[in-house]
Amino acid sequence: MELEGVIVETYEARRTALLRALADDGISITALEYDDVAHGLPVRGAVRAAIGVAEEHMDDTGLELVALRAERYFADAMTAGVTLTDGAREGLTALHAVARLGLVTRAARREVEPVLEAADAGFIFECIVTADDVPDHPKPDPASYLSAVGRLERRRAISPREAIALEDARAGIRSARGAGLRCVAVGSVPAFRALDADGYLPTLRGATLESLSAAGGEGRG
Repeated sequence: MELEGVIVETYEARRTALLRALADDGISITALEYDDVAHGLPVRGAVRAAIGVAEEHMDDTGLELVALRAERYFADAMTAGVTLTDGAREGLTALHAVARLGLVTRAARREVEPVLEAADAGFIFECIVTADDVPDHPKPDPASYLSAVGRLERRRAISPREAIALEDARAGIRSARGAGLRCVAVGSVPAFRALDADGYLPTLRGATLESLSAAGGEGRG
């Protein structure tokens, strides 16, 4: 499952951080443009997409500096506290008791660790795959989910179709589906961005293996 949007509320902090980092270089995009091209992408992909929609040109060094500023602004926001998504604590506790859980996130490891510590959730996951683990193949590439399945297989055989991905954005949904997993969109995902998912749940509150399998299209295809 994705960390951001599925377990913790980071949307506003991510958007504010990126728009502020761009503004430092005199680049501006609207919130709607951010939602359309950047939400759900790893930071560097989001920066590249935002600069593209702004019709600006920037070399790799400039892109990296904007990304580093965005990460710093995001980290500063997270020091004020982490808010779990509705039902996340209840859902994770229930699922952890009956399933093997993996975290497959677009965030960098240095961002993930303090967030998991603040949420007291790190122990829940059998494997954690971050953007740092697949630097050349970020979401929507399937590499991160294939990596997670591979790590889970080291302990016990598992096929991608036995796994269900929980995602909050189009790039993550496409990543999971590309790896052969069923995928359930979770949270406040606009319908047109969740079309690639197998199903949808508004919250993890009350989530069970049975409800996730049903939402994920168990028995279809």
